Amino acid sequence: MIELNPKDYALVESLFAMKKQYIPALSVIHENFPGRVFVNRIYEPSIVIVWATGRWMYLEGCMNSEDDKVELSSFIHDVVVPDCKQQNINWFEIYTSDNECWDDLLLNNTYLHRLKADKHYESVYTFNLEKYMKLNNRNTRSLDDITIDLLEFEILPQKLRYLPYVADKFMTKTCIGVELRREDVRIAVCRNNGFVFGNEYFIDVDTFAEEMRGKGYATLAAARLIDHLLDNKMFPLWETTHQNIPSHKLALKLGFEVHDSYPVYAFMLEE
Repeated sequence: MIELNPKDYALVESLFAMKKQYIPALSVIHENFPGRVFVNRIYEPSIVIVWATGRWMYLEGCMNSEDDKVELSSFIHDVVVPDCKQQNINWFEIYTSDNECWDDLLLNNTYLHRLKADKHYESVYTFNLEKYMKLNNRNTRSLDDITIDLLEFEILPQKLRYLPYVADKFMTKTCIGVELRREDVRIAVCRNNGFVFGNEYFIDVDTFAEEMRGKGYATLAAARLIDHLLDNKMFPLWETTHQNIPSHKLALKLGFEVHDSYPVYAFMLEE
């Protein structure tokens, strides 16, 4: 696989266009988020990988030959695995379209030695503004004891800034988020995770303590962030695994609607 120079990223954009799950890949391609792009050949590539730094990979195209399988498996062994070890992590994920050709390679130990992969499905939700406005206008219980702050969050943790392929402009780049606190206790955070393309963005939400979940804090944090970015005509997207029932319920509560589902191959590095 050949790594593209950022000035050539536009060569692969068409493979990821028109699919909401690929907005993170498009965010890398348009240099809104740090990442790398690899192709099996410069002229009319048939396999493309967009790798979002510190997150996951997006794979598109089609394997037409045994050579394609060997090249992609070599890339995983020779580039991806060493990078994971350098970051001291023992896993990585590949997001792609639902195509049997990926099963033939990514779930096959013939090509990927000492790597165990599990396949699961995730869904991306799009935002229904009309539904959101109706839900958001409902009366909620008083949260007078909660401090709500709009903050800037760095899109890259400190530990990833030393990586040689991270451009200087991403060292201090931030994204907007909302934090809920009770006195000095951090309760919940909802933020744009840095994946932005056009007028759409993905959000992440976390309620930190188990005993604080199910009390409406994540809903409040998400609503405040959505309201803020709606003022700038920005519309959120939501992504979650099929098994994460609380996340699905929260998405629906905020007026999101399921748009599409897609496979994710989650790899664990064996010792």
